[in-house]
Amino acid sequence: MTFMCRLLIVDDDPTIRLLVSSGLKRKGYEVFQAADAEQALVVFRDHSPDLALIDVTMPGRNGFELVQSIRRGEAGLACQQVPLLMLTGSDDVTSINQAFESGATDFITKPINLPLLAERIKYALRGAQREKALRDTQLEQASACKLARLGFWQLNFTDDHLSWSAGAHDVLQWPALPESGEQLLTLLSPKDRLRLQASLSDAEASGEGINLEVTVGSGVLARKLRLQSGGKSEDNHLIGAFQDVTALRAFEDKAIYLAEYDELTNLPKRRLFLNLLDEQINSAPESPWMMLTLDVSRLHRINDVLGIQAGDQVLTLFAQRLKQSTPESALVCRLEADTFGVAVPQTSAKEIGVHYEDWIRPLARHYVVSNSEVFVDFTAGGSLYPQDGHNGEELLRTALLAQRFSRYQAVAQRLVLFDEVDVYADEEVLSLETDLRKALARDEFFLVYQPQQRLSSGGFDGVEALLRWRHPERGVVSPAQFIPLLEESGMIVEVGDWVIKEACRQLAEWQHEGLDLCMGVNLSALQFEQPGLAKQIAEHVADHKLKPYHLELEITESTAMSNPSATLAILHELKGLGFRLAIDDFGTGHSSYEYLLRFPLNTLKIDRSFITGVADSRPSRAIVRSLTALSQGLGLKTIAEGVETQRQRDYLDALDVDEIQGFLLARPMEPSACLAFLCTTANAALHEGMC
Repeated sequence: MTFMCRLLIVDDDPTIRLLVSSGLKRKGYEVFQAADAEQALVVFRDHSPDLALIDVTMPGRNGFELVQSIRRGEAGLACQQVPLLMLTGSDDVTSINQAFESGATDFITKPINLPLLAERIKYALRGAQREKALRDTQLEQASACKLARLGFWQLNFTDDHLSWSAGAHDVLQWPALPESGEQLLTLLSPKDRLRLQASLSDAEASGEGINLEVTVGSGVLARKLRLQSGGKSEDNHLIGAFQDVTALRAFEDKAIYLAEYDELTNLPKRRLFLNLLDEQINSAPESPWMMLTLDVSRLHRINDVLGIQAGDQVLTLFAQRLKQSTPESALVCRLEADTFGVAVPQTSAKEIGVHYEDWIRPLARHYVVSNSEVFVDFTAGGSLYPQDGHNGEELLRTALLAQRFSRYQAVAQRLVLFDEVDVYADEEVLSLETDLRKALARDEFFLVYQPQQRLSSGGFDGVEALLRWRHPERGVVSPAQFIPLLEESGMIVEVGDWVIKEACRQLAEWQHEGLDLCMGVNLSALQFEQPGLAKQIAEHVADHKLKPYHLELEITESTAMSNPSATLAILHELKGLGFRLAIDDFGTGHSSYEYLLRFPLNTLKIDRSFITGVADSRPSRAIVRSLTALSQGLGLKTIAEGVETQRQRDYLDALDVDEIQGFLLARPMEPSACLAFLCTTANAALHEGMC
């Protein structure tokens, strides 16, 4: 028999204990008995009953005293809130008052009516459950308020009295809390004082609430408070909440810094670097500039042999020496992992050689890291303004092309300028680019598809379309080889349009086969910048009689944040036409959450770099969990990319990721294989459900 609750009967009369115990056991309760207070306390400590029936008159401590002992915690802290029902033959008012003053929950007179007693017990247990739920809620709220550094205040407009919630002192850590509105105003700066005074006056006159942020106090006691309230109450009170956002604002300031500066080297990142350079060019368009990119060679070997920390040390030392060597007028940045950018104003071609000899070549030297001496060299590429580019982005692109050819030709410690690229161009690379220009006309491109699985049901309701190139002589060329060439040459626009058209054709064919899928298609940064993009995609969808929501258009985080305001306009246009929108490789860049909140997205794809370590790395799990929490708050679906093991899948399921894709499920497949995979999986799931 399964007992619902544990009850304790405390009575020195064994007959009453037996009768009551038998009756309550028939009701499904587990019943313990005690003849006096001492036995009762032992039962409480050993079995933690959910309710106790306590007789008033007993040898030793009477029932009132036992109730007081339990409420004081002698039976254990967990039992202090247990319902205690007093049993007595007395029904005078004095006894009843004494019972409740002792801490009794209810008072029942003898002789005992078992059906009535059972109902009173049921009522008492329900009441105890409600009280426990209320206490738990209050504790949760108190914990949440403490964690969020949140509290409450109340201002009486009649007498200007200001009161605070119980935890306000702990949150603010002030010697004394202001007790009036006037006293609070004296703690503000003149500017904030006027703002708050105006808001309070308006709230008193109009009856509306307030919502503003002020700095209260000074020095170490200074706190940034966000004050909010509803409208004025009928009794002329303003009741509101405050939040100490001091740490949050400091964190945001740090986040802004980290978004623009590299934490390891303290150098500006790419976006800030280019913005600063464009400002210089725009202010003096006639002044020449030289853009340099320097790539530390074989950093991965240092990481492999000496560890990641040693590699970070090399980058830090290299950055320090670069910053110390460059002229004060130079702009220096860290572009990516092992690549640095430098923009230097120059007045003649002769200066290029001077700059190189004076401060570029000496960067190649021995460094001592992790008690080991390592030689660090680099490849360098350069471009000149205005002949190689008219803005920072163009100059950087041409400098990187020069530096790439420098690296490919292994021309270390020598500066290769963009106008020299043809001299050092690799014939194979050029041949590949030439063949690539003919590939679309020759129908050499094809798409493969990788399924996306819902973790909640195991079903597949989406695939991602991926571009491949079947070269007539080289076979299938790695996307890592040809996609950068497509992007650098601008051919990605035309090829990307073909990808959308082919994906729509394939999706229409699968729908005819009975598959209801969402097709994910990647948009490159250059595609995204093309005028009329939304209309062009809509025409492809209409040509194949598809609905726009069958297509999920994916952009990378870096694409989205290169020009957030323009991105926002294009996304709204696509969303207005009914397309689903996803942001890819999320978490690898430096998104502005202000814009992310405004982007009309449907899906957030978590980059594989976080998935790789999710089963073994607590930081990776924390990042994934924060991204899923963010997505849930914004109403977005999450897809984890690059899932390769069952352990990764299990962790992602526990971290509330919605869908996964990766080699664990299937490698990217050509259409016929993908169709067979999806149909086989669907049939297996149907068979399992029927079984």
